[in-house]
Amino acid sequence: MKLTSDTQEILRHYKAVVNASRRESELPTRNTTQILDEICSYMKCQSAVFICGVFIQQPGRKSDDK
Repeated sequence: MKLTSDTQEILRHYKAVVNASRRESELPTRNTTQILDEICSYMKCQSAVFICGVFIQQPGRKSDDK
């Protein structure tokens, strides 16, 4: 997978923040692949996401807006 330099910088930032917190909690650090897996897992749990100009309502999830 080829990532833009902006995306790589964002991932480095998130990885640094996550791993700093995990070290403080005496947990093992995570690599970039694991960080991406967690981001995707988080997105899957959202009621909706906006990706590449497309609003995606997640099946089986209800929005907080009623």
